[in-house]
Amino acid sequence: MRKLMMAVMAVAGLGLTVGCQDRNKVQREQEDVAAAQRDVAQEHQEANKEVAEARQDSAENVNEAQKDLTEEQRELAAAQNEQMSEQATGGSGTTTKDTMANVKLEKVEGTIQSASANTIAIIVPDKNNQVMRFQANQQVQVMKDDKPVALKDLKAGDEVRASYQMDPNGQMLLKSIEVEKMSAQHPGAPKK
Repeated sequence: MRKLMMAVMAVAGLGLTVGCQDRNKVQREQEDVAAAQRDVAQEHQEANKEVAEARQDSAENVNEAQKDLTEEQRELAAAQNEQMSEQATGGSGTTTKDTMANVKLEKVEGTIQSASANTIAIIVPDKNNQVMRFQANQQVQVMKDDKPVALKDLKAGDEVRASYQMDPNGQMLLKSIEVEKMSAQHPGAPKK
């Protein structure tokens, strides 16, 4: 019986030894996996940091470029305004208000395409039916049947005679407009 007991103990010891070796091997593999996971996590963090830095650098570059563009646009606008002032005044140094007073009035005849409180579009037959768009302010003289009216009261199809001048920004500024013949859209209105 003693031999049997010794044999059982030997088998049990051998099983424990093999089990311990397997457990040690599993533990080492788990440690290797954990180390690999830490390495991956660290590399992922570093990659995210690099991406964030690259985005920040790009955003700073875009902001700087936008600032440069805005500054260049301001400088260009100032140079254009100065050039237009010099052209309008002949370089004499007069103010914009003086320039507007000295600018020659242009005249045009045509048919109203559209009109609102501060703009009007006129079709000009002399210029191959070109549509001319004018800006207007409160000083515009608008006459219809020899009476002053509001610009917005003019209708599409009305035949008009208008005077205008170019402002320093290159826009046509309406000075006066007079209805010559009213359109058929004005029933009962007298025609000249």
